[in-house]
Amino acid sequence: MSHIIWLMEGLSSQRDIILGIKDFLKNTNKAVTVIASHRHNRNEILSLADIALIEPPDDEQRLPFIAATVAQYGVKAIHTGRNGKWFELHRQEIESFGVSLTTGATSSAIFELADDKVEFANKMREHGQPAVPSMRIESADELRAQIVHNAQSTAEKKLLCVKPVTGIYGIGFWRFDDSVSRMAAFTHPENRKVHPEMYLHALEQQETIEPLVLMPYLPGPEYSVDMLVEQGKVIAAVARRKEGVLQYLEQSGPAYELAKVCAEIMQADGLVNVQTRNNHDAVPVLLEINLRPSGGIGYTRHSGVNLPGLFAMRKLGLMSETDAISYATENFSPAAVRTMTDVILYNTTLDNLSLSKGSA
Repeated sequence: MSHIIWLMEGLSSQRDIILGIKDFLKNTNKAVTVIASHRHNRNEILSLADIALIEPPDDEQRLPFIAATVAQYGVKAIHTGRNGKWFELHRQEIESFGVSLTTGATSSAIFELADDKVEFANKMREHGQPAVPSMRIESADELRAQIVHNAQSTAEKKLLCVKPVTGIYGIGFWRFDDSVSRMAAFTHPENRKVHPEMYLHALEQQETIEPLVLMPYLPGPEYSVDMLVEQGKVIAAVARRKEGVLQYLEQSGPAYELAKVCAEIMQADGLVNVQTRNNHDAVPVLLEINLRPSGGIGYTRHSGVNLPGLFAMRKLGLMSETDAISYATENFSPAAVRTMTDVILYNTTLDNLSLSKGSA
């Protein structure tokens, strides 16, 4: 009898999660069927699964689609990396179909807290954990006043940066630097540096402004800690220390421990990611928690710890908590990895595509 796990649409790591699960299963005698689904024809993702499905485009069609798919294939566990708030709001209905649901959190309120970078920082400090000083900015005038105050401060002038209060992928992140040219953001956007006057000028042209978070720019290094967490308990974790083009895989240190505490406080649940950055005293402070797998979760397999594989085994009841914790400790080996650009052959048709009875 095969155990069925369903990986619904994610943001940037669905392919790596499937690869991780498949690779882990090679060393077991367990019969596991992996279903993958997406709203779009992402064949490079869906072709890796045993069964591929196309998700309905509209939210109101999602629940019937899930019910029909679970009934049709006997799904035991669902993982979603996208639309976490929607899934949390419908958790009771989904689990009534006889399937476990993993969203990255245990409630909608946790998603709301994680999405607001200012409130998240405040929450961590309430629990005695170091977080980057964060100020909510709601107008161009307010931002200008804070930049001027920083420049005129009798204390040491801080390098400042800004990004949206909510958002992913670092979209909208800019470092203020009055030593760069007014064209710097256009000629070298990859540096993420902008002259403050250019940013303020653009912001002042906006009729409405989405809330921003203003914070000091920290020297680093930055850590990205990928974890398997079960209702706040960290089962396995691998930290990636980012320095230049290399990422160093670690399983100890202050940033690693801080990230685990953060996941526990947030009662995270599933494959999640916490980011920290060292301040000027070389002390790591919390930046944010992503209640979903990170885009770099696949890198962690080079440490010997296969987080997606562990997740699948745990959700399907094929590995005990004790064995999973032991595996993550005993199989870890430090490593350095580098991201490379590559291409794969793209299959224009899927030979594993199935039509769920609820997809019509």
